[in-house]
Amino acid sequence: MSHPKRTKIEQAPLENHFPEGAEPSEVAEYLADLLEGAKDLASKNGMVFLAYLIQVAAEEARIQAAAPKDGIY
Repeated sequence: MSHPKRTKIEQAPLENHFPEGAEPSEVAEYLADLLEGAKDLASKNGMVFLAYLIQVAAEEARIQAAAPKDGIY
């Protein structure tokens, strides 16, 4: 089964959401949200190990989002 063709904006959603110089915590929070959706999609389609790996990445993104500005946590 093939997925519908996406526009250039849909193909590159990450570059289009944040201006140059966006706060790293905002970017990390956005990535965590994206990863949670990807984890759910993988899980619903029987990709248990992939869902696990994506969940690990989502947890790291949440840690980065909560990190102080200097990046040390």
